[in-house]
Order: sequence, then C-alpha cells, then structure tokens
Amino acid sequence: MAKRKGSQELVKDDGKEPKSLVEIAKARYERAKENYDSQRLLSIEDTRFVMGDSDNGWQWPQAIYRDRANINKKPCLTVNVTAQHCNQIINQIRQNRPSARILPVDDHADVETAKILGGMLRAIQAESSADTAHDTGAEHAIYGGEGYWRIVTEYEDYNSFNQVIRIRPLMNPLLVYVDPDAKEPDRSDANWGFVFEDISKERAREDHPDVDPLSWVEDPRGWVKGDKVRRAEYFWCEYVDDKLYLLEDGTTVLKSEFPDGFEAKDGAILNDGVPVVGVVYERSTKRKQWKWCKLLGGETEPVDERDWPGQYFPIITVLGKEVNVNGDIIRKGIVRDLKDPARMLNYSFSAAVETLALQNKVPYLAANDAIEGFEDIWGAANLENRSYLPWNHVDDEGNPIPKPERQPTASMPVAQVQMLQLATEQMRAASGQQSANFGIKSEAASGVGIQRLKQQGEIATFHFPDNLARALKYEAKVILDLIPKVYEQQRVVRILGLDGKQESAMLNPDMPQAYAETNASVEKIFNPGVGRYDVVIDTGPSYATQRQEASAAMTELASKYPPLMDVAGDIVMRTYDFPMAEELADRMKKLPTIAPLIDEKGNEQIPPQAQAAMQQMEQQLQQLDQAIQGMEQELSQTQDKQRQAELKAQMEESKRIKAETENYVLRAQKQLDSDKQQAISEVQAAFQQPVQQPEANPEQEAAEADAEAQEMAALQELAGMVQQLAGQNEQVMQALQESTNLTVQAISQMQDAIVRAQTAPKRATLSNGRTIVIESGAMNG
Repeated sequence: MAKRKGSQELVKDDGKEPKSLVEIAKARYERAKENYDSQRLLSIEDTRFVMGDSDNGWQWPQAIYRDRANINKKPCLTVNVTAQHCNQIINQIRQNRPSARILPVDDHADVETAKILGGMLRAIQAESSADTAHDTGAEHAIYGGEGYWRIVTEYEDYNSFNQVIRIRPLMNPLLVYVDPDAKEPDRSDANWGFVFEDISKERAREDHPDVDPLSWVEDPRGWVKGDKVRRAEYFWCEYVDDKLYLLEDGTTVLKSEFPDGFEAKDGAILNDGVPVVGVVYERSTKRKQWKWCKLLGGETEPVDERDWPGQYFPIITVLGKEVNVNGDIIRKGIVRDLKDPARMLNYSFSAAVETLALQNKVPYLAANDAIEGFEDIWGAANLENRSYLPWNHVDDEGNPIPKPERQPTASMPVAQVQMLQLATEQMRAASGQQSANFGIKSEAASGVGIQRLKQQGEIATFHFPDNLARALKYEAKVILDLIPKVYEQQRVVRILGLDGKQESAMLNPDMPQAYAETNASVEKIFNPGVGRYDVVIDTGPSYATQRQEASAAMTELASKYPPLMDVAGDIVMRTYDFPMAEELADRMKKLPTIAPLIDEKGNEQIPPQAQAAMQQMEQQLQQLDQAIQGMEQELSQTQDKQRQAELKAQMEESKRIKAETENYVLRAQKQLDSDKQQAISEVQAAFQQPVQQPEANPEQEAAEADAEAQEMAALQELAGMVQQLAGQNEQVMQALQESTNLTVQAISQMQDAIVRAQTAPKRATLSNGRTIVIESGAMNG
C-alpha cells in the first residue's frame, strides 16, 4: 500500500514505520491519546464535580470525605451550587439558540436558492433532532472543556435508495480523538480523527459475521481486552493532484469534475472533440479527498472502507475555553474555576451544621426541689400549650429555691456566618454571574438596573455560546457542502422557515441556473450545485421570543396609533400565538384597506398609481425602441453622408433618452423598496431597543415617568415614520409623472423628426464629391 501523507512521523512499538492503513491509524490513535490524556483526566474530574451530590460525594476530596464521613462521623454535606451556575449558561443557550443564515457569494448564486438552502438546513436539523446533539456538545464544553457531534449520511428509509444528511450526537466526548495538530477552534483544519466505542466480542460477531474475535490476542493498548473489543470509525484526508481551469464565463472547474467525453485541449474545454467553452487560465492544485473506514479489534484490515463525499471533516467540535500556555494546551470549562469556592461552601455548611448539632438542646435548667410534684407537667412542657408552669419557690425549711431558667437557643458563631456569605460571593465572583441572573434580590432596584446586571453576568460567560455559534457555523458549512453531493437525483425536498412553517421545493441537479419558478404544484426549483454560498450565524433571542416581543410591541403601537390596523392588521394578528390567530389574519387580509396592498402570492404590491405610471413608461420605452429601429433601417439604406450623420445624431439622442428613462424607472423602484425597507427597519429597531432609563435613584418614580414619556415620544415618532413613508411615495409618484411627461415630449420630437426625415428630399453624393437631390426619379444639379 502506498505511503500516506503524515505517516513519516509515526512509528510502531518496534520502532519501524507503519505501512498498512490499520497500522497508521493505530499509531495516530496512540499519538492523539498521549496528547489528550492529561487534559481529559482533569475534564473527568470537572464533570464528576458538577454532577456531585450527597450520595456520591464527588465534590469532596476522597481522603477528606473518608476521614470525616466514615472515621470521625462528621457531616459531609454537598450543596451543589456549581450545577446552578452551569445551568444558567446552558439554559440561556437553549432559550436563544443560534441559527444559520445562507448568503450567495458569486454571480452564479441566487438569493432565493440561498433561502431554500437555509430552509433545507433547518429541515435537516429538525428531522435529526439536532437540538439534542447541540445541547449535549455544549454541556460537555461547559463542564469539561470539549464536546462533539457528527454529520452522517444514510438512507432515507429501509426501502429507499435516496441518501439523506443527518446530525447525530456523540454522548461521550472521551471516545472522540481529533488530529492534535489542528489549530482552529472548530477543528476545521484537522486531517484525521476517530470515533470509538467498546463492544463485546459477541456484539462484534453479530455485526461482522466474517470476523473471528476468538482468534485475536490480548492487546495492551486496549483494542482487545478480555471480553471487550474496540471498534473505531477512522476519517483521514488525502491530498490528490488535480488541475484547475478558469473558464471564459468566470467559473472554475477541476479536471476531476469533467464528465465522460470532456477534456481540456488547445485553450478550450472539448466535448468529444468539439469546443464547448474557452479556458482563460489553468494551474496545478491539490484537492482534499476525505476517506472513511471502520477498524475492529485485532483485525489487520478495515472491516469497511469508502470515500467520504464532502470536503470537510464531519466531526463538529465545540470548546469551552482553550489557551496555549507556552506550548501547553489548557482546555477547560467553567467548573474548574468554581471547584475551590464550592468546596469552601460545602465545608462551611458542614461545619455550621456540626456546630449546631453539638450545642445543648435542653430548653430549661431547674433544681429537683423546684419541680418536685410537678414532674409530669415539666416533662410535657415542650408538647402541651399551657398558660403557666408551676414550680416550688421555697423548700421545706422555707429557704428560697431558684426558679427554672430557659436556656438560650442554639446560635452560629459570627465567623461561620461570614464564611458562608463569603463562599457564596466567591462562587459568583469566580463565574462572573450576578445575583440578578439567579433571581436573587440585588443592589439594583429598578427593572433597567436589574436587566443591566443580568447582561453583565451573560457577558462574563459569553465565550461559551460564542464557541457554540462557531461550531454551528462549521456544521452548516459541512452540510452545505454535502447537499449537492448527496442529493444527486431530482427530488422534492422539505424546507422550514424561521417560524417553523413547512414548504417544499424541487431539487434539480441538472438545471443550468441556480433558481427558477414554475406553475406546477411545487413552484420553486433550485440547483444547489450552481454558485457558491457562505454561512453566517445569527445569535440572540429565538424566533418564539422575538414573536412574543413583537406581539407586545405591535399591540401597544396599535393601541396608540389605531390606523395601523387598517394597513397592517394581518401582520399584527400573525404575531399572536393563540388558536385561530392565523385564520383571523387571513380574513383581515381581505379587508378593503389591506387587500389592494397584497398580490395573490401574499407579496406587498407597489402602489397602484406608481404601478400604472411605470407601465406607461414601459410602453413609451417600447415606442422609443421602434423609432430607433426605424432610424437604423433608414441608416442602412441611405448613402447620403449628411443624412447618415443626422440619423446617427437622432439615434444617439433617442438612446440617451431611453437610457435615462430606464435608469429613472430603476431608481424609482429602488427608492420605493428602500423607503419600505427603511420604515420596516426603523420600526423593528424601535421594537427591539429598550427605551434608555437612568439607574435606580431616590427619584425612581420621576425616572419611570420620564421613561414612559420617552416611550410615548418613540411611538409618536413611529407614527410619523408611517406618514413620512406615505409622503415619500407621493414624491416618487410626482417624479415618475414628471419623467413620463418628459419622455412623452421626447417621443413626440422623435416622431416629428422621423416624419421630416421621410418627407425630406433624398440626397446622394457622386464620385466627384458633388451632392445631388433626387426627387420623383429626376436629377437636378
């Protein structure tokens, strides 16, 4: 077998260079294991610590726990505040899940195709229950510093030949090893990696009938150990020589991508010897070819092997915090910084309970003579509600007897109370989270102040959701690369909107353009293989949260500005999530004030007046085209140089007027779209940005009144925006009308010029340079 890239730095136990695929894989595994082991031992301790409770005692050092609990019989309490600090971050991520957005990159990509690919990505995530994989990876990153999930391809069903893309969780990150030379946080630059599992020999025999696990010898490296064998999925990358061509139309193509019968020769791409398209430039390159195989126990050859269709490593890595300290990689989550404050808290609570337990619990101290004859009453004093307790105040000789004295209740030393408070504060200081994040009363009194404290706590732990967003971006890139390679046949695919609304689109890999529409039941047709696309990640509140906020804002705006319901009542109604809200919105669309603004497909229309003006201008442009064609025809027939010059000048002027008119129509259309988008953006920004309020102060009521006044001013400003937009539309209409009038005048002038040209005497130039006039077949000199 040929030597694979990267094998030269690997050696086997006997000091020889590995030759076979299995030997190279196992040598790489040993190298990765040596690199990861020290950090993963700490990761295991961190994860055990956050999962500690009173039964397992994982938050106590084993030696101290054994001495206190088993030998000295002292309390060893576990107050697991660490888990709550982690849950704040985890649940914040679940509430505000990052989402991927697909954008077109080159001229061959299409915006509509990008939207379909985004919807297709969401459908793949939904069908894969990808939230489980994302949450599991994020939790392990927050606990121990690293988490993983993977992308797989599989058959759509047991009776289908269609391949689909799925996202699968990796529940145990310690069974994943990625190329230790990879430097990117998402490990997108890795050249190899493993996913392991330990199975029984019986399971190995069932899954792989062709192997004999009983013939394997014990392996000290763990591949065969007792009744267990190790099974691994091994990914590795090979770099293959190829040639890249830049075509005349600006696209690039690799030689390996040529269909059968195509070749590059003499500066062109040929199909069976016939030139198809020219080649502008060519160069040698190396392309990635990912491969996959399955290794099992003591087998010397892979039990399965094939090419991986994508160009990206399909194991997604999400990190907690990773820093290179003088060549040593330090990788951890948030738990490691909380362990000592948490131990201090546990010890303080345990010591406080021990102190209280050792204090005297007898409520009274009394002399025997004082309660003589009343022993039953005093014995039940803590069980019965009596109005008084009798006692003997003198003895038989008349000497006074001290009365029974109530003992002070058990109390905690001040130092222990302060230690408990200090331990709690240190937990928050170590995590950076504030009391407001846990719903505890804080120093801020106003709602704005509390919200700012929450934001400070979220900023302190923002690197965790940010690393998850980076991993999700890489996941989207892997899937985006796989879609045209896995979905190779025409089929109807499911797409999901941000609101969860389901639609369908036709994937046609043979279509020459990126997007098209038809009148069939599935209107949208796209080809994901045409054009290049990129991924961006949107972070912030989820769609459901945004919808609730929009609903509250629109309801308040509609109450302050009722005319809004006459033009956007259907939009306002769709923000509600109560039953029948969609039906109400559909009915409101039919209102006479809303219906003219929406076409059959639900898209907002251009105002009728502007649309009529634009149609009129298009008709006038067609007349200009006819006039120009007439002049071109006459120019080709006449030999009179003076007449040719006149016609050329008139044609140039006509073309200039046509270009200016087309440009004006385009600018008017863009202005209408820009005004509409600007108004929408300003309204959305006003909904999303909270009104700034001052910090809490003694004049809190005045501050709240001022804030309410600012809110009212903002709502009035929004109403003004709506009116301003209407005014801008009127200005555009007036400008369109003026341009129409100018175009009509220009057309009239062109028509007069054409008539004059047709009725003017015809001239001709003789060979001697003399110009003659031709009328009714006669020549006059």
